[in-house]
Amino acid sequence: MQGSDRVHTGRHTSDKREMQPLSLTTTASTIQQGLFTIPRGACWDICPAGATLYWRTVLWRPSIAEIAEIDKILLSLFAFAAAADGCLELHPNRVVVRHGDPVSVNCTVSTDHSGMGWTAPVDDVPNTPGVQFLTWRVESLTIWDLRPLCYANRPGKAQCKERLSVTVYKPPDSVSVSSVNSTDPMVEGSQYQLKCEIQNIAPVQNLTVKWYKGHTLVHEDRDCVIEDGNIDKEKAPVSVSSTLLITPSRADDGAEYSCWAELDLGPEGPQPPLAMKSTPLNITVHYPPKIKVGQDNVTVSQGGTVSLSCSAEGKPPPQVQWSYRDAGNVRVTSSGGNSTAVITEASSANEGFYNCTATNRLGSDTATVFVTVTRTSTSPPPDTTTVFVTVTSTNPLPDTTTAFVTVTRTSPLPDTTGPQILTKIPGPSGPAPWIISVLVAMVVTVAVICICFIYRKFIKKSGSQPV
Repeated sequence: MQGSDRVHTGRHTSDKREMQPLSLTTTASTIQQGLFTIPRGACWDICPAGATLYWRTVLWRPSIAEIAEIDKILLSLFAFAAAADGCLELHPNRVVVRHGDPVSVNCTVSTDHSGMGWTAPVDDVPNTPGVQFLTWRVESLTIWDLRPLCYANRPGKAQCKERLSVTVYKPPDSVSVSSVNSTDPMVEGSQYQLKCEIQNIAPVQNLTVKWYKGHTLVHEDRDCVIEDGNIDKEKAPVSVSSTLLITPSRADDGAEYSCWAELDLGPEGPQPPLAMKSTPLNITVHYPPKIKVGQDNVTVSQGGTVSLSCSAEGKPPPQVQWSYRDAGNVRVTSSGGNSTAVITEASSANEGFYNCTATNRLGSDTATVFVTVTRTSTSPPPDTTTVFVTVTSTNPLPDTTTAFVTVTRTSPLPDTTGPQILTKIPGPSGPAPWIISVLVAMVVTVAVICICFIYRKFIKKSGSQPV
C-alpha cells in the first residue's frame, strides 16, 4: 500500500501512512470490557468511563501488514458493539458470490427506529423510515473488497449497526505444471522441482494447491507464492505458484504429475469446493542398466549345443556384450537389451566363464555364467549269445542212453555267473534261440538213441558180443 489510505469505521475516520506515527481514538457505547491484540504487542485497552467506554489512544509506527490489521480490529469492534444490542438481523449473514454475479441480502430491525438504511460502495440504500426490513441488492458485483453496513437510527439511543461479510471469488484463468529449469529427461536419484502456476485467482487466502502423482495425492500446499508482487491484495485476483520437490526412480519413468487449484469458501460457497486441474506433466526418467538374474552355471554334453541368454533393463537402452575364450564355435546375436551366445558342438575348449556386460551413458552392470562340458563314456558291446550242445554217452552203452545239453551265454551277463540251462536269451524276432537249441538237442538225442538201438539189433543177429 502506498500513499494515504482513508478508512471509515462508523463515526471514526483515520488516515494511515506506512511507518508514520498513528494515533487512533474513538468511542462506543455498550461494549463489554476486554482486550484486542494486534501485531508486535500493541493492544487496545478498553477502560470504563461511566456509561460510555472509550479506547485509550495508542501511538506506534505501523507497517503495511499492521495497517490491514487495524481495519480488521476496528470493524470487528463495531460489529461486536452492534451485535450486543441485537436489534438488527441479516439474512443471510454471510454471502459468497462469484465476481460479476448478482447478490441480495435482507436487513430486519427488531426495535423502534426513526429510519434504517444500507451503506455500501455500490447500490447503497438511503435512510428509510417506517419499514421493518430493507434489501441490499446488486445486479453484478464487481468490487472485490467491500463491507456493506445495515444501520437503524433509534431516538435517544445509539445507532444499531450490522456489517455483512461478503466474499467475492474468481476461478483461475489457467492452471499449469512444468519442470523448473530443465527440459531434459530426469536422472534416477537426482532431485527436481515441479512448479504449478495458477493465473488470476481470488481470494488467494482460500486457495489450496493439491499435487497428484497419477491418482494419488502426494502433497497439499496452502502457502503459495504470489508471482505478480501484489502482496497487499488480500481479496483481488493474483497469480500464484506452488512447488513440489521429487527424487524420481526408474519406477517413476512415464509417471504423470498434476496439480489442482481448489477454492474452499466454506458452507456458503460452491459445494464441492471449486477446483481446476492442470494438464498432466509426463516425466521421463533415465537410469543405469540392470541385468536380469539368470543361471550362474550351465552344463552341456561334449558335442552338444547350449544357448546363454542375457537381458538388461536401462534407459537409454543399454548395449549388451559377451566376453569369453574364443573357441571358434560360439555365435552371438544381440537385439536391444537382449543378447544370446550359442555354443555348437561343445568341447573342452568351451568350458569356462562367460561374462555379459550391459552399458549405457549412466553406468554398466555385469553378470557371469560358468559353462561345464561333460565327457561321454564308451558304450558296452551288445549282448551276444553262444549255444554249445554237448552229447556224452557211456561206453560200453548200457540199456539206456543219456544226452546232456548245456546252453551258455558269453559275458557280459548281468547278475549271472556260470552256465545257464534253458534260459531265454533276447534276440531277433522269431522263435527264441533257446527253443531252437532244445529242439536241436532233442533231434540229436533221438538220433543217438536210434543208432544205439539199430546197433544192438545188428549185434544180436550176428551173434557176436560187444567188444
